[in-house]
Amino acid sequence: MIASVAAATWLAGAAVASAHVEVLPATATVNESTQFTLRVPTERDVPTTRVEVLFPAQITVYSFAEPPPGWRMTPLRRPDGRYRGVVYSGGTIPVGRYADFDMLGTPFSAGQALWPSRQTYADGQVKPWTGPPEQPGQEAPESGPTDPGPAAVVQVSEQGQAPAGTTVASKDDDDSGAAIWLGVIAIGISLLAALAVGFLWSTRPARLPEDDGE
Repeated sequence: MIASVAAATWLAGAAVASAHVEVLPATATVNESTQFTLRVPTERDVPTTRVEVLFPAQITVYSFAEPPPGWRMTPLRRPDGRYRGVVYSGGTIPVGRYADFDMLGTPFSAGQALWPSRQTYADGQVKPWTGPPEQPGQEAPESGPTDPGPAAVVQVSEQGQAPAGTTVASKDDDDSGAAIWLGVIAIGISLLAALAVGFLWSTRPARLPEDDGE
């Protein structure tokens, strides 16, 4: 019983720790127009009522999709008129649900692009997602309802360059793999041929001895 309760508590904690504001996709390419999705889950037991996100310096956001029903959008601008962020308000994200907010943007330099955001709940508490981003394969520790959590991050790569954390098979690797498969196929053909010869030999007609009297 104690073990079951401990396991349930651990699972609940893991679910809360993994629920944070994120931006998808996790990777993008320089000079390629990309639809970015701000995904906002409600991780507390009260609804989310407001979300503010600031755009990375190396990504130009230039267009917004209509927000989910009930939400209104207020773009934030720089002195030169370019968008520097956006605020979504007026709606609610119920407990245990999430909402997506879409926009178009184009990265113009490679590197780690941070999207700091602030999530406001119905009780007035604000959760800042402005801390260091999670490292690949690691999960940031859970923080309090008003303590900074990990900022959303998108890894931007140059044209023709694999995003950080991925590996690209080389031509030598491809050639080695092809050689291995050809060897396996050759062995398989040899085994089938040997089996066929053995089968024919075992089923050949028996030759009767000649009759000496004839």
